[in-house]
Amino acid sequence: MQVLLAIAVLTLKAAIRFRLLIVLGILLLLTVVGLPLIIKDDGTAQGFTQILLTYTLSFITALLGLATMWIACGTLARDIEDYQIQMITVKPVARWQIWLGKWIGIMVLNAILLSLAATSVFFMMQKRAKDLPESQQRILQDEIFVARASAKEPPQDIEPIVNDMMAARLEENPELADRDPQDLRKQLREQVIAMQQVVQPGYRRRWQMYVGPPDEVKDLPLYLRIKFFTASAYDTSTYIAFWDIGPPEGAQRIRIENSISPEAPIQFEIPPNQIDADGILTVDFENWNQKALLFPLEDGVEVLYRKGSFGPNFVRGVIIIYCWLGFLCALGLMAASFLSFPIAAFLTLALLFIGFSNGTLDQIIYEGGITGVDNNTGQIAAPALIDKLAVLSAQGLLSTINLVRDFSPIDYLSTGRIITWSQVALGVFQIVIVMGGIFGLIGVIILSRRELATAKSF
Repeated sequence: MQVLLAIAVLTLKAAIRFRLLIVLGILLLLTVVGLPLIIKDDGTAQGFTQILLTYTLSFITALLGLATMWIACGTLARDIEDYQIQMITVKPVARWQIWLGKWIGIMVLNAILLSLAATSVFFMMQKRAKDLPESQQRILQDEIFVARASAKEPPQDIEPIVNDMMAARLEENPELADRDPQDLRKQLREQVIAMQQVVQPGYRRRWQMYVGPPDEVKDLPLYLRIKFFTASAYDTSTYIAFWDIGPPEGAQRIRIENSISPEAPIQFEIPPNQIDADGILTVDFENWNQKALLFPLEDGVEVLYRKGSFGPNFVRGVIIIYCWLGFLCALGLMAASFLSFPIAAFLTLALLFIGFSNGTLDQIIYEGGITGVDNNTGQIAAPALIDKLAVLSAQGLLSTINLVRDFSPIDYLSTGRIITWSQVALGVFQIVIVMGGIFGLIGVIILSRRELATAKSF
């Protein structure tokens, strides 16, 4: 432990000597203080949140992320290139201790900078919120400065429905038995999902969501969050919606009529105490428009309700951002373990670019390979060995990337959603221990096997 702390202190001192740190401090100050002054909000709770929380916290995360990778690449690569690391390796110090000590030193610096920046954002939000009109302050307190849980319709097991449809289809058309059964099952599964998502004109759709024990959510404000699509791309029309909310046979059941727009999620308040004795909120939608409306199964309709306060929720969000910085630090140190400073920095940026541009990976998985369409027949070519390998590689890489991408605390904080301690624990495990551990192990192995006397040949 003494060795790790000594290396961490040396790394911290070296990081402070970087000119980048001075520039970083100035940029953080401009982001926290200058950005809200330059970009004025429109006086609404949504505009206030977008400027003071979403934009500011996003800029802070981006600045600290880039600085973390830059310092991580520079501190190890420069020590190797300038032969300073040999002064440590000749002592009874394992190379994994050098690597881990540098990671700890950089993360101590990140903890200081992130704490100062996040604290400034939090208190600035509290202060500037008092300048909003009272009506907007109420919206801010009910929808943003809060930790709201989400209740959704539980996923339905569609495999029995798919099996029945497949049996009926094969009975009607025996020639389909010659086709690939997995291909037919995939098509039928997509049809079932489409039937569950689409509400045709003149039809109704019911959602039943478990909110919680009635005693716990009694008198709490509830918000219905809606997200839907139409067949038209970039549809800017509005659609009339009729919502029947409450127990189907209850006297307190209400009807709400409003105009909703596609693609962008919207939410509106519904009266409290609309759940039944089992804690279930029933929502019926009637589509009297001329177009079919598609409500995604994962986030088409959900109900939001108060579960905690904003302060602890903000702290949990900052902890997850700190986990991201830990992963980026491990990525930078891994690259610097075997590359020179500029190439290591380029590699880390390239890996991040690939990770945040996973549309290609999704396309490879969806199309079943990379060979594409047969020019002669116009059909998707039969999967070859290279396609199978490409799909397996894309699935593995995408699942690995999603371990980090699935956590977006800024979006949660901007919409008043709760970040639970279980999510924080899962973030620490997946982002730092699993992903950071993988790159850390690779970096330690490479550094342990590297011939440091030939550092400048790399």
